[in-house]
Parts: sequence; structure tokens; C-alpha cells
Amino acid sequence: MRNLKLATGVAVLCSVLMAGATAAMADTPTAASCLDMADQVKTALAANSQSPNYQEAVKEKNNGQSFCNESFYQYGINHFSHALQLLGANKN
Repeated sequence: MRNLKLATGVAVLCSVLMAGATAAMADTPTAASCLDMADQVKTALAANSQSPNYQEAVKEKNNGQSFCNESFYQYGINHFSHALQLLGANKN
């Protein structure tokens, strides 16, 4: 009986830990999220070619692309987000 309680407790603990790990992984930036943001920035740049911040946004896009190419996805996404913000096209 004691072993059954211990086994049940371990099973519940493992389930909780796996659920937490899965939720944390859902927020982790990936190459796919970088590509999605790059497409958003590309579209925003095309739609806002007369923006006074256009050149700065292009620099941010290029920096974001460089970081994503080196697998630093969060940094890349941060630069893409800043480019969208400069263009007034952020999704927040």
C-alpha cells in the first residue's frame, strides 16, 4: 500500500512537471516565429515606404534577420518587433 501511494505521487508529480515544461516551450521563439515576424516586417515596409522611420526600420529588419540566421531567435524577434513599432504596424 505504501509503494502504491508513492508510485501515485511520483506519477502525479511527473505529469505536473511535463505540463509545465510543455507550457514553457510554447513561448520559446523558433525559426518559424522568426520567419513569421520577418514576413510581417516585409509587408509593413512595403506598405509604409514613405515613413520617416523607414531606413531605421530596414536596419532593424536586417539586424533581426542576422540574429535569426545565427539561431538567436529572441533577439531577432525583438529587432523585428522594433521595426514594426517604428513603422506603426505593431500588433500589440
